[in-house]
Amino acid sequence: MKISSDNEISVEFHSPEMNSEGWLEYYSLSLAGRAMNSTIRVCNSPCGESPLDFFSMLAANWQGWEGEKEWVALEGEYKMSAESDSTGHITLTIKVWSGNWEPFWSSEVAMIIEAGQLEAIAHESKRFLFPTANNQRQSDA
Repeated sequence: MKISSDNEISVEFHSPEMNSEGWLEYYSLSLAGRAMNSTIRVCNSPCGESPLDFFSMLAANWQGWEGEKEWVALEGEYKMSAESDSTGHITLTIKVWSGNWEPFWSSEVAMIIEAGQLEAIAHESKRFLFPTANNQRQSDA
């Protein structure tokens, strides 16, 4: 799943690692911008809120909201925040970091996306984060 903006910035969820029960246990998250690339491996805990919850909440509120909405990975590998403006633009900021041990590093991108993109982003995040559920639904059809 890739989210891109007009200013050469992108965020990509990729390299899914499934466990024996078919759960997406780990995945990689890459941030890219002009002359910058960062990638981390993320633990996809079955506890707590997932990135899908964050993207679905943004899509449900596509007409805008006050202040900043934020989501943080349970293991602390990355966080996402979003702010909306009155013209239908969303500033999506994603920060990744290496953890609390040295050597420490972090990277952050901020991208402008259109409110109309939120539904597709939520749909694609569901397909990526819950592939077993998607396959089950397809086989039920």
